Order: sequence, then C-alpha cells, then structure tokens
Amino acid sequence: MNTDVVVLQNELTIAKLQNEILELKYKLQKTQAEKTSRLEDSLFSPALFPHYQKVAETLSKSSVVPTPYRHKPEDIFVAMAMGYQLGFPVEQSLQDIAVINGRPCLWGDGLLSLVLNHPECMDIKEEAIYNGKTVIGYTCTVLRKGHEPHTKVFTMQDAERAGLLKKGGVWLAYPERMLQMRARSLALRDKFADALRGLRIAEVEEDDSTVIDAEPVFDKAEKQVDKLKKILTSESSENTEQILEDKISSQQLDNLIALMDSKDYDEERKQKVLDYFKVSSFDELTQEQFKLCTVYLLKR
Repeated sequence: MNTDVVVLQNELTIAKLQNEILELKYKLQKTQAEKTSRLEDSLFSPALFPHYQKVAETLSKSSVVPTPYRHKPEDIFVAMAMGYQLGFPVEQSLQDIAVINGRPCLWGDGLLSLVLNHPECMDIKEEAIYNGKTVIGYTCTVLRKGHEPHTKVFTMQDAERAGLLKKGGVWLAYPERMLQMRARSLALRDKFADALRGLRIAEVEEDDSTVIDAEPVFDKAEKQVDKLKKILTSESSENTEQILEDKISSQQLDNLIALMDSKDYDEERKQKVLDYFKVSSFDELTQEQFKLCTVYLLKR
C-alpha cells in the first residue's frame, strides 16, 4: 500500500512538472510571437520595407514635399516610419514631423492632436497670463485619466532667464505663440511621454538652436560693410572695398544654394538671409557677403 502511494505521488509530481514545462513553453512562444508582430507592424518589416523605400526615393525627387526632405530619401523613410507608429498617414508624417538638430520633432499643433487622440486624454487647457492687456506668459493644464491635473507655466521672465529674448527672430515677432509652445511642450512631455515616444515640439527644438534668423540687421551705428571688414581681416582695406563691388559668379551662387539646402534651409529662412544682407536675390550678393554667409553656414 505504501508503495502504491509513493508511485502515485511520483506520478503527480511528474505531471505537475510537465504542466509547468508546457506553461513555460507557451509563454516563450507568446513572447516570440509578440516580438515578431511588433517587427512586422513597422515599415522596417521585410514585407513593408522595400515598398516604402521606393516611396521615399520617389518623394525625395518631388518639389511638393517640404524643402528639408528634398533629395533625402533616408530622412523621408524615417519620418514615414515614425509617423506609422504614431498612426499618421504618409502625407501627415512629412508635414508634421520635422528633423531639427538631427532630432525628429512634431510641430506644435501636430503634437497637440496626437495627445488629444490618446484614449486617456480628458482635456488640455491653455490660458494666457496677462499683465493689463499684455500677455506675459502661458499656462498649460493636462487632464489624464487616473492622474491629477498637471499644470506647467512659462513666462517672459522664464524666457529672459533662458536667454531666448536675446535671439530676436520669432521671439520678437510672435512672443505669445512661443510662450504657448513652451508651456505646451513642458506639460505634454511630462504626462504623455508614452504617446510622444520621446518627440519634442519642433518650434522649441528649433528655438534652442543658433540660427541666422536671430542675427541682428546692422542698420544703425555699425554699418554692414564695417562688420564685414572686421570679420574678414585677411583682406586689405583697398582690396575689400574693391571686392564689395564685385558680384558673385553663377557657380558661387549654385554652391551657396546647395550649401543652404544641405543645412535644411527652407524658403522662409533663405528670405531672412536675404533680409540680413539687404538684397532681393542671392545673385546680388557681393564677394564679401558671399564669404561671410559661407563661413557662417559651414560653422553650423
């Protein structure tokens, strides 16, 4: 009798071990299947990659796509792949995703729509802070299901402390919009990091970089010619004044435009370069201005 009990206990132990082994095998297969499905559900999957690679190459030759994506099929593919993960169609990916300082970013409204479509987003409230009739800051309050309301504030004092006002550019032209974008970026990145997947707001990322948009136009005490002479000290005064009268060649013009395109300069930024040098087109640049502009671009 004791022998039968021992045998039965051994059989039960073996059966239990077999069940545990089967359960572990099931979990392993499930994990492997999930990894495979995640790979297949992306533009980098073997099934989708060849097609979208050709799409990127075709779009890179189009003049309809945003300037920073022209002749850059690799950047277009990455933008499409990231947009695919966010649920964006190809067209929206190229419009709402920008590469700023080598980092994929979303434009402010694209970022807002992405969070608003999140199933746990209950509300996003943005309010201006006034001092009299002047907007001096912005607040952004995010309401996420299961979380306490989260508010971020960004004021002109914060902008001044961060050195943003010294850059001029959009901070002088659209200060209210920039305050709004800063507050929005801080609040959304805090509460919806999972939805944003590390993406930042393009306006903020671009604002944090040093661009020619922020350079002042010398129309007062210090003349532009004097500034150029100081920077290009290798030239003698007589040669400098003579060179300033010489316009750039067609080859130099082509090289300058190609250099700007390689630095992702869109039409708006190119116009600001023209405004800086007080000319209506790039073929009106002098040799001295061409040198200054080229040196600046090569340092970026």
